[in-house]
Amino acid sequence: MRQSKESPRVKSLRKAITLVVIVLMAGIGYPLFTYTTSIYRADLPIEQINKYDLSTMKFKIPVHVNAPIDEKKLRSRFKSLYPDLESSWVVDLVNKDDARYIVNVHRNANDFKVETDDRIINISLRPQDEVDRSVQQVLFEHVFKDELDTLVSLKLRQPTTDISFAYSDNYNLVFSLLVEDGKKINWQIEQALAEFEPVLAYLQNITSFSVTTQIQYYSNLKGLYEDGIITEDDLTTFIDFGGWNLVNLDINPTINFVTFLPKQPLSISHSGSNSFLVSQWGGFKIYNRGLPSMANSTITVDELIPIMNIFANQLLQLLGFPKGDQSLAIKLDSIQRLLVYKNVQSSIDNLKSLVKLSQSLKDITVPEETRQQVLYSLEKIDEAIGTKSVEAAAQAESASNKAFFEKEMVQQAYFPSEHKLAVFLPLLGPISSIVIFNTIKLIKGK
Repeated sequence: MRQSKESPRVKSLRKAITLVVIVLMAGIGYPLFTYTTSIYRADLPIEQINKYDLSTMKFKIPVHVNAPIDEKKLRSRFKSLYPDLESSWVVDLVNKDDARYIVNVHRNANDFKVETDDRIINISLRPQDEVDRSVQQVLFEHVFKDELDTLVSLKLRQPTTDISFAYSDNYNLVFSLLVEDGKKINWQIEQALAEFEPVLAYLQNITSFSVTTQIQYYSNLKGLYEDGIITEDDLTTFIDFGGWNLVNLDINPTINFVTFLPKQPLSISHSGSNSFLVSQWGGFKIYNRGLPSMANSTITVDELIPIMNIFANQLLQLLGFPKGDQSLAIKLDSIQRLLVYKNVQSSIDNLKSLVKLSQSLKDITVPEETRQQVLYSLEKIDEAIGTKSVEAAAQAESASNKAFFEKEMVQQAYFPSEHKLAVFLPLLGPISSIVIFNTIKLIKGK
């Protein structure tokens, strides 16, 4: 075996250098590497999130009836119609002073009739009509039917063909007048909007609105319509979103209401109002006024008021209001309850998805901002369940969305351990191999 020709001094120096490198790597390099590649994961209240169950949310509907009612029969009838809502939606028969809804039963009428005025429900009964049965029918199959059907769909997570917008605390309302040719025309929209204000004021408890108006000229039609009739199939391609400059990029949802003035009369098949709705976009009204022969003609407020009434009804549909003929007050109560349930359900779903994501991806960062948003969302969920506040439910959903879509969290979702290995191995591999071989050589005494 050949003897090493290194002098004892060189061997000692090499040994010292190797030991220094090992100490530096172990004492400084490894901690520094661990610190710079570590991922911060804030503690989430996982148990608290997983324990949430929407079955704990109960809507109590305080009702006073001016006639004796068998409450057991009332509850039994409700259970047979809506078994999935037995513990979630309950009619409480209370004294008149404690009631939100008052049912007035009028007997010995010629015809069975139901009318709602504010939160008062008037039922006219014929002599042969049974009071208990009739009140049950009116409450569950007429006044609150749309609300109950929607609640069942939400609870069972059934797919729906909902045309309404997702809830927002502010909507942009854009009223547009589209003129098919280029002749200038005026419209008294400001005066007409004054007639629209009571509807917006009635909705101020659940949301707010920003209103803008515009006139677009040369809004030419893309298609040709035989005899001026627009069929239901034509409606899907009737609006030229790009060519008519109807695209809005505002951060808040935009609800469009368009009045279109064609060159020649146009009629929408099977539409008495000559208008139609576009799901989650807005309403459209074709106004066959006839284009002016001279410029600077004016569409008066008297002409616009009927159009505003159409848009008001379309607005309620786009916000998810029930379609029945109940009073606006009853519809507003129903949409408030639906919004609370929908937003709380969405908040809980977001938080549970966040927990699932953080547990399945161990290398994903969970920043402190996410934790704070989660805690705030949980606080607002509790408040919404307790107070049935639309605002609290909306804040809970907003916070849960911010927690789930936190930008730092999303960026780190695609940086797992395998990526770290691929990045650092070309650097650490050669250094580590030299140190390891030198260490082995020193141990063997070579």
